[in-house]
Amino acid sequence: MKLQFAYDIDKDIENFIKGTRSINSKKPTKFQLAFSEKYGDNFEAEKVKAFIEERNKEIGFDAQKEIIVAEKRWRMIEPTFIERVEKIFGISYPAFLITAYLTHNERCTYNIGQNYFFVKIGSESSNNTIMHELFHFYTWHAFGKRLLDEGLLRSAYNEIKESLTELLNLEFSDLLNGKPDTGYIRHQEMRTKIRALWGRQKDISFLIKELVK
Repeated sequence: MKLQFAYDIDKDIENFIKGTRSINSKKPTKFQLAFSEKYGDNFEAEKVKAFIEERNKEIGFDAQKEIIVAEKRWRMIEPTFIERVEKIFGISYPAFLITAYLTHNERCTYNIGQNYFFVKIGSESSNNTIMHELFHFYTWHAFGKRLLDEGLLRSAYNEIKESLTELLNLEFSDLLNGKPDTGYIRHQEMRTKIRALWGRQKDISFLIKELVK
């Protein structure tokens, strides 16, 4: 699996609009608040595009420069992360290439089917976002589809896959640059359970079985 970085304003628009519909947190991001102050809460694509173009001009956004910075930071830990995550999940990622699109919004969405996700422009913690999103991708391919086929509710799967990033704190702490993966408030109880279960047995299959009980 290889990660490529890119910027596409249409993808930036997509991420922003999709982020306003998040089921895990209804709290508006700073970018969303700034948009709403000027355009209201009608998140039409053309209005979002105009707002992004204004922001790009305001900050002197240089897509290629930002891509280089994010990519350089990621390449420093990529081999270590991939080796560990594939050992934990027991799979090699089924797609050769995944795209990390840069976005202005603080909330980053993803599309596993089309192998892409988003990373906040200028974030010094971009590696943390990348690892968090890739954890969702590996979770889906290792267990997600099968669990849903077996009848697990999507809401229950969402809780599991969001909570499972607690393993980043347990097995990838040296790659997090001092900023732990905290997750959403609503998932803290399950994250605590994951810490306890992982302490008993570092086996992802065992962990998933316990979480779906």
